[in-house]
Amino acid sequence: MFKIAICDDSRTDVERLECAFDELPDNDLEYEVFYDAAELLKCRRTQNEKYHLYIFDIEMPDMNGLQLAEEIRREDARALFVFLTSYEHYVMEVFDVVTFDYISKPITTEKLAAVLQKAKAYLNLTRQDFVFQYRKNQFRVCCDDILYIEKKGRQAVVHTLTENYKTNMNTDEIWEQLNEAVFSHIHVSYIVNLGHIRAVDKDEVILDNEERLLIARSQKQTLKEKHMNYMKGLV
Repeated sequence: MFKIAICDDSRTDVERLECAFDELPDNDLEYEVFYDAAELLKCRRTQNEKYHLYIFDIEMPDMNGLQLAEEIRREDARALFVFLTSYEHYVMEVFDVVTFDYISKPITTEKLAAVLQKAKAYLNLTRQDFVFQYRKNQFRVCCDDILYIEKKGRQAVVHTLTENYKTNMNTDEIWEQLNEAVFSHIHVSYIVNLGHIRAVDKDEVILDNEERLLIARSQKQTLKEKHMNYMKGLV
């Protein structure tokens, strides 16, 4: 089920969104409406709710949509944000929080459908499996769980969220299973999952587990471009 959180203090805009959702042919999505940022944050933290996509109005009292996105981004580096806006000048500010897309008002079914289709395609990129062998044992891990792959001589170490695995695959064999829009070489020894980069600090990337990896000078610009494209959904 594709889960969506909507946060907008305008009941008129919420009603328009709900009408647009009702006209969609999808039966595999559900959405929950919040009328202020505090209500959504409380639900996330007390009920441990997780959503595939967040749709926010930019202009809200107390905490606006951009501030809300920044707050959620601290807890979920891979959250996807779509902003509702009547003002084109907000677009660059929207992308400063590394968002996914925006919908210009007035809201229509066609605009919503296009964004949802794009989001689903984007999420499917990270749901592929990485299959490998080591000492006659075969392993399968979800690409989304891979933090990075480290080459050590003839061996490679697959670092995941929960444990690490060894394999004797070479670099070309590894890349045959990876999507280049989701993974990036940052060093001759490291292939990193762009979705797990929390920050880029000078010559290092900081991953979700706080681990730091060195970026080769030759890879800096490529990494910057690929990471921004990944986070904007331009894959």
